[in-house]
Amino acid sequence: MRQKIAVIGGVASGPAAAAQAQRTNPDADVVLFEKGPDISYGACELPYFLSGQIPCADTLVVLTPQAFEQTRGARVRTEHEVLGIHPKRCRLDVKECRTGRITEERFDKFILAIGARARLPDIQGCEAPNVFVVRQLDEARRLKRAFDDVRHAVILGGGYVGIEVAESLRTLGKRVTLLEPHGLPLHSYLDKQHQRIVADELKKHGVTVRRERAVGVETDASGTARAVRTDHGELVGCQAVIAAIGTVPETTLATRAHISIGATGAVAVDAHMRTSLPNVWACGDCIEVQRVIDGKAVYRPLSPSAFRTARVAGTNAARRGRGPRARFPGVVGASAVKVFDLEAASVGLQYNEARACNFDAFTVRLSGTSRVSFYPGAQPLHIALTVERTTGRLLGASLVGQEGAVWRANVLVACIYDRKSVADIKDLDLIYAPPFGPSIDPVIAAARAATKQLGRPTP
Repeated sequence: MRQKIAVIGGVASGPAAAAQAQRTNPDADVVLFEKGPDISYGACELPYFLSGQIPCADTLVVLTPQAFEQTRGARVRTEHEVLGIHPKRCRLDVKECRTGRITEERFDKFILAIGARARLPDIQGCEAPNVFVVRQLDEARRLKRAFDDVRHAVILGGGYVGIEVAESLRTLGKRVTLLEPHGLPLHSYLDKQHQRIVADELKKHGVTVRRERAVGVETDASGTARAVRTDHGELVGCQAVIAAIGTVPETTLATRAHISIGATGAVAVDAHMRTSLPNVWACGDCIEVQRVIDGKAVYRPLSPSAFRTARVAGTNAARRGRGPRARFPGVVGASAVKVFDLEAASVGLQYNEARACNFDAFTVRLSGTSRVSFYPGAQPLHIALTVERTTGRLLGASLVGQEGAVWRANVLVACIYDRKSVADIKDLDLIYAPPFGPSIDPVIAAARAATKQLGRPTP
């Protein structure tokens, strides 16, 4: 009998899992279910659509349902919401969104790629029509349509999305106030000194950063948000509120099916992306993954790991025979953001997080230049390395500069995967060319400084 595989969810992991399953077993009947109209689009590019740098929403669509079926072979059913899965009975409940009709369908295997939803603060007024999140394409379309009526926007949260949206709004000439309760932006990602550099860049470009928490949204008689009330007793008037305080894994289907949820609140999977039920796999932003630094289960909803886990899930759900199963090696935790004229990148664990994970760690900070210092265009580059004292192993890094921060961060990702020590890193044969990097690269210089400091007290 022909194997039937249901993939639930679109955007990044769902289409990748469906395509990989069909590739692994061309004879399988693979069906992708998505409750919205779009199955594959660039979610990370949404802030740049808001600013107009990407002028048309259709540009973000990677594959239409029709193109996906033609090129990947799997079937697609958009505007079909999966209400429940019954793995023991090999059934799922599907609602056709246009008609409301609910049917029960048989499948042999299931792949959950149901993603995450934007977190909304638990405060009064968030139901107002001009309170937005930037998570899905239709949400970004709705926010952009509202821009003509916005003079001043309040952004809740100073993480990557909050900063990207702040830049987009300033590009359009809008006033922006960013509320960050921790005081400095990117507090969970960057070294403290680098957070201050980012804060200065935001201020330089007209973004007001306030160390305050939103405790309510004031609305007018029509229910439209007109101001944000803060924990300092302030009212910040605005015509739009954008919540950018993180994401929550979508686990409703998994919970109903009695699939195990991990300590992070996301779906628990093994290295083969199999859940606690033998015929159910999961991938993307709904799952927790293993961190390679210490083996801890973490929640890291990022696009690269969504694609990677999807390919593993698709392979293993559709595989035949007794050969080796696909395996996900884990994540380092690497991300970057453009902050006006700055690049800010984070890799692995920063000092406070390393200490919280019981590492005996220290930090070395160094400032160098992106190119040979006297070559035209050379820019300051700031780097902080977090190092395990007992082994000298690199645990993480923070980098900020106008150029060169991100590519150097990528070098350090590979070093952490390979469990390199700073003594190893100081001897890396990195490229020296005046337009691209100095003879002693800041990465090498920082590793040298860390090697000298091993065994000494934390500064």
